[in-house]
Amino acid sequence: MRNDVNRSLPGGGSRSLLVCLLVAGLGGCMTTNVEVPTTQFPVPLMQQIPVRMGLFLPDELRNYEFRQDLGDAGIFEIEIGPAQEAMFTNLLTGMFAKFVRASDPTTYDTLGADGVLVPRIAEMQFSTPQQTRTDYYEVWIRYDMQLYDQDGTVLAQWPLTAYGKANTQNYLLASTSPTLTQAALNACRDAMAFFTVQFQSVPGVQQWLQTTTPYQPPPTASTNQSGGSS
Repeated sequence: MRNDVNRSLPGGGSRSLLVCLLVAGLGGCMTTNVEVPTTQFPVPLMQQIPVRMGLFLPDELRNYEFRQDLGDAGIFEIEIGPAQEAMFTNLLTGMFAKFVRASDPTTYDTLGADGVLVPRIAEMQFSTPQQTRTDYYEVWIRYDMQLYDQDGTVLAQWPLTAYGKANTQNYLLASTSPTLTQAALNACRDAMAFFTVQFQSVPGVQQWLQTTTPYQPPPTASTNQSGGSS
């Protein structure tokens, strides 16, 4: 999924167009491409909520790519979709007593889940140090979260906002790619942290938790055998 947002910079669109035309002969306007890593998401250490939570990730989320043309500053592409699976898998594994993957949000009752979470990215923005006159790249993400019950009915829907930033001074030669990547990664981690705090306070979620039978994991086999000679 591509989300195009055009912003005007000091100097006006005509200047941006002229620069792009001049650079076109050298291969076109510069494009900065970053991809959020999939191995940088911790599993939350917390008291688990005693329910069986399913997760369905729509294709538009898993393939989400944010693209923004900043004129003479170049084109920026942030591939954030591939990291969402690792992010939500680790998040729900730590938060809930049982976690399962769902292939469809409305036909998952055979999985033994009490509910299924369906996240989507509703909006994404970022800013450069040139825009804010600071040393930071900043990233904002707004998720649209939905919780389905066993009948495929939406029980709750709420926004989840996240923010991340990274200082160019922390990277060699103030390189754009690793700094912007870190800002996007920090925004994803912020979404995880905010979700753990916000989830149980959402009105529809509260009612669902109150009416759901607490899940008790099956006992693990003991490795100690009773009896025997002393």
